[in-house]
Amino acid sequence: MPGAAPSFVEMELRSFDTRRHWSASSQAYAPADVLLGYLADGWQLSPVVGLEEHWHSGARRVDVFHFELTKEDQVQVLPVQSNPIVRRLMHDRKLRVVLLKRESISATGEHAPIS
Repeated sequence: MPGAAPSFVEMELRSFDTRRHWSASSQAYAPADVLLGYLADGWQLSPVVGLEEHWHSGARRVDVFHFELTKEDQVQVLPVQSNPIVRRLMHDRKLRVVLLKRESISATGEHAPIS
């Protein structure tokens, strides 16, 4: 729609001018800008997101969201720590969150398909 204000995610996509490489073998979690880069490159986001909870000292929780991305016949699961950009993206796209069981997640972050 001409003249419409750009969405929050579109503004975030414009705010980074270099793309970062991410590999599960070198980094446990992908930064949010890597997720946005995949979306800018035409990858499609599954409507269901896996949630992995990490509790520290029983009082502080850190959430990791597992996004399933597809492009043609390729599938990629991207674990991203919760942050305002990720939460806004999930809200804007009305993504459904499913809690992942700890035993279903491997040390590399891989898990059974999200359903």
